[in-house]
This record gives sequence, C-alpha cells and structure tokens, in this order.
Amino acid sequence: MRPGGGDRRARTVATLATVLLLGAGPAAARDAAGLVVEDPHFGEVLFYFYQQNDFDALTHLMAAQASGRVANHDVEAELLRGGLFLAYGQHRDAGKIFNRLLADVSDPVVRDRAWFYLGKVRFQRARYGEAEAALRQVQGNLPPGLEAEHVLLLAQSLMAQSRFAEATTVLDGWKGAADWTAYTRFNLGVAQVRNEQLEAGARMLDRVGMMSARTPELASLRDKANLALGYARLQAGEADQARAVLQRVRLQGPFSNKALLGVGWADALQDNYRSALVPWLELRDRDLLDGAVQESLLAVPYAFGRLDAHGSAVDHYLTALDAFGNEIARLDVAINRARDGELVPALLRTDDPEIGRWYWQLEDMPDSEDGRYLYQLVADHAFQDGLRNYRDLLGLHDHLQEWQDKLAAFEDMVETRAEAYAERLPPVAARMQGVNLATLSDRRDAVAERLTAIRATRDVAGLATADEQAQWEILTELERSPAWSHPDAAEAREKQRVLKGLLSWQLDADYRFRSWQQGHELAALDKALLESDRGMQEVYAARDQVPEFLADYRARIAALQPRLNVMQDTVLAVLGGQQERLQLYAVNELEAQKERLLTYRVQARFALATIYDRADAQVAERGDPQ
Repeated sequence: MRPGGGDRRARTVATLATVLLLGAGPAAARDAAGLVVEDPHFGEVLFYFYQQNDFDALTHLMAAQASGRVANHDVEAELLRGGLFLAYGQHRDAGKIFNRLLADVSDPVVRDRAWFYLGKVRFQRARYGEAEAALRQVQGNLPPGLEAEHVLLLAQSLMAQSRFAEATTVLDGWKGAADWTAYTRFNLGVAQVRNEQLEAGARMLDRVGMMSARTPELASLRDKANLALGYARLQAGEADQARAVLQRVRLQGPFSNKALLGVGWADALQDNYRSALVPWLELRDRDLLDGAVQESLLAVPYAFGRLDAHGSAVDHYLTALDAFGNEIARLDVAINRARDGELVPALLRTDDPEIGRWYWQLEDMPDSEDGRYLYQLVADHAFQDGLRNYRDLLGLHDHLQEWQDKLAAFEDMVETRAEAYAERLPPVAARMQGVNLATLSDRRDAVAERLTAIRATRDVAGLATADEQAQWEILTELERSPAWSHPDAAEAREKQRVLKGLLSWQLDADYRFRSWQQGHELAALDKALLESDRGMQEVYAARDQVPEFLADYRARIAALQPRLNVMQDTVLAVLGGQQERLQLYAVNELEAQKERLLTYRVQARFALATIYDRADAQVAERGDPQ
C-alpha cells in the first residue's frame, strides 16, 4: 500500500514534465516551465499530450520524428515516446529507448529520476522483477518525496516476489516524512509477520494502528494495520490481544466486516459465544457478497448451537440456506451473462471510448445486478490491466473505422478534382493558344533596338509623344512644300521656325527623363514577359502533372485501404481474444464466489443435519412418547 491521492493525470503530467527535461540539466528538470519549445511540431505533440490524447500525441510524435521535424528536441522526443510506449504496455520498446538514452546521460539526478519512473510504471504493470531491477539503479539522488516512494516501491516489489526478508532489510531503519513513515512501517510490519517475525512485525503494525489519522487515506491505513495485526494474533491463538486490536477498527469502513468477524472469533476462542454473537449478528444484515458476512451466517447458528439454543441455531441455519440459495441463483444468471459476452461491454458502456489516457481504470460499476458481484474483480490489477487493453483496442477499432471513412471521403475529393480539371482544361487551353509570347518577345526586342538607336544619336524626336510626333511631322512637311520659298510665305516660315524650335527645345529638355522612363518601362516589360513565361510553364506543367498527381493519390488510397482492412481484422481478432480472456476471468471469479457459497451451503446443511440427528438421538434416548 502506498500514499497517493489527486488526479492521476496531474501525477502523470508531473512525471513526464520531469522526463521531458531529462537532457536539460538538474535545474530545468525540476522546473517544467523551463522547457522552451523550439520546433512547432514538438509543440503540437505536447498539445495533444496535455489534452490527454496520448494516442494522437504518439502518432504525431512518430510522424514528426520520421520526417526530421523535431531535431531540436531529439532527447525530449525520444523520452516522451518511451513514456507513451509505457502507457500502452510496450515495456520492451520503452525499455530500449530508456536504456539507449540513459547510456548517454551523465547527470546523476536525471538518471535517478528516469530509473525511478521506469520502475514505478513497471510496478504498476505487475512486472515486479523488472521494477526491482530499475529501482535498484537509483543511486540516492532523488528528492525526499521521491526517495520515500522509491524505497516503498522497492520493498513492495520484493514482497510481491515473496522475498520478505529482503523487503525487511530495505525498510528497516528507514526514516522520512510522517505520512511516508506510516506506509513504510505498515509494509515493514507485514513483511516481518510473513517472515515469521511476529513480535517485531506486531510492534510496527501496532504503531501504525495507534497513530492519529489526518486524512481518510491514513484512517484506512490505520484500520488495515489493526486488521492485519488482529488476525496475526488470532492465528497465534492470542485471543485477548487480537480482540483489543480488532476493536480499534472503525465500525463503518472498508475493513469493518472482517474486523467484526475477527472480534467474534476472538470471543469464540475463549468460549464466550454470547459475546461473539454481538458482532456476528451485526454482520448478518450487511451485504451478503462480502466473505465475512457469508461466514457470519454460519458463525451465528454455530454460536447458538454451542449455547445449546438449538431452535435458534436451526432458524439461523435455515435463514442462511435461503440466503445462500438465492445468491447462488443470482450468480448463475450473472455467470451465464458473462459467458454470453454481455458482461465486459457492459462494464464500458458509460465510458468515453477515446483511447490515449495514461493510468485509465474503471471508476464506476454498471448499474445492474451483475455490478455488485464485480467489485472484487475490478479491484484486481490484472483484470484492470486487461480491461484497459480491451478498451484501447476498442478505441483503436473506432480509430481505424474513422480512417476508413476518411479514405472514402478522400476518394470523393480526388474524383471531384478530376472532374474540375476536365471541365477547366478546354477553356484554359484555348486561352493559352491565344497567347504568343515569342511574338511579344520579338516586339520587345524591336522596341529595345529603337531605344538604343535613339540614345546613340540623341534623337530627341524619337521619344516624342504621338501628338508631338504629329506636330513635328506637320512642321517638317511644310518645309518640303513648293510654295514654302515664295516671298509671301516669309511670315509663315518665321512662325514655323519658332514653333519647330520651341518643340525641339521641349523635346530636348524632356529627353533624359523620357529616356529613363522608357528604360524603366522596358525593364518592367522584361519582368512581365519573364513572369508570363514562368506562368505559362507552370500552367503547362500543371496540365501535365495534375493527372499524375490524381493517379498517385488514387494509388495511395487504394494501397492504404487493404492495409487498414488487415489492421482492422487484426484488431478485431485480438479484441475478441481479449474479451474472451476477460470473460473467462470474470466467470472464474463468479464461479469462485458461487463455489464459496456452495461450500457454505453444504456446511450449513451438514450442521443442520447434525442438529436434527442429535435431536432424534435425544428423543430415542427418552423413548418413544407414544
């Protein structure tokens, strides 16, 4: 048992916040705010992760790594990938990642934290030998809180392997925070009792059983310590001490039923059956599925029998037989439902099927008759682990189905683009045929040659506007007229000379600006022609490539569909096998409950028959009353 509390996701985020900064040094490793995301794709991965969508986080991370898009976060990305692999139970792959990266990390604080979290997840997956191996890699560089949990996890890993003496050595003499010390003492006491060191273990459990409890969790730990110590005393035949310890357990709590049963047996060991009836009669009206309550149904008439109250004993045996029979009938119905495959889906009926959450476990039992039989089963780590895998397989099945639906949509998109291409190609081709860039280029060259010639001779009239050129032509044409030399044209000649000189002066004054302006426009024309040529090439390329692209998309979609079908078939096969294993697990648990009730029913019938035989024998001894 270990302290905890709080949201599992918060603990997981804190865990990975430390792991993510593994390569950043001790200061950053202690401060998650110190992580600076340099690659947007890694930020996208973290977004999915902090949204509790571990599956999308893992797929996006692996895709980004494959395309080299998280180069600035190589170590952090690998560690996150290893942590996500651990979340899905891929311990071998995750171990390879951690081992490879830890070989390159020199910071002892970082290394110890990495080994600690690796050991913790292995322990939660019931891989106790591997957890021990990882936890023993820690070299004493953990902060006090983690060091306390590290010691406790190491001891629990050893105890899970029935190595109680080694667990005692690990825990003995360890000191830490008050809450952690309580859990350490409890585990040490249990280890010592199982290692046949009853008195040493009793002292440890007694200290825990007498402590003040500030939280409900510590109160439960205190009850559990008293229960463990009380039954250890009972097995040793120390009835008085057992009774005193068991009476410390709260009357309303998870361990109250077993404590009441134990108190009764402590009195029975001293032949004080009247006192034993008090806790046993209290148990009689509690939930019959509890093993202590079932045993009390036999213990009560047993006590009445020892008190020679045979009538009361018979009544209580008959009541017990009725209760056992009714419960066995209900268990038969539950077993048949489990065998028919209705039980496991019912457990997840109200659960969010989205995959990708770390440390998921079933919190709420289904509101049905079967639910009350499964609390003990669901509390079992192995069943929860299998149920988590089953749930992830369901999510993966839905995810693959979603992608199959997406592929159908992609096919429609490709066909729509193909139809649009076929519709747009004729008008585009017609417009392209109407554009002759070669002719335009020749015309540009002619303009360039003319500008060069104008500049070479400084032909100011060559840069005149259309109106100015028309005026220049008129003035020049007058000089070629036969009447131009007539004496009466003297005044006209003077006006023509002045006007031509004025126009020439204006053209000369604007020549430099107009020359620059024509050169600038020619450069713009070159750029426009270049862009037009590039655009034409792109249009030609697109015209030729679009069919290839569409064919490639069709081929990729066609190739993905069989892969998805194979994956879906594989998931369905594994899902069916996992459901069968869970059903078998549930059936075995229900059968065990039924077998226990059948055993108790046989005992009740035997005890009842014994009472009847004794009554018949007493009647025979007194003689036939007739």
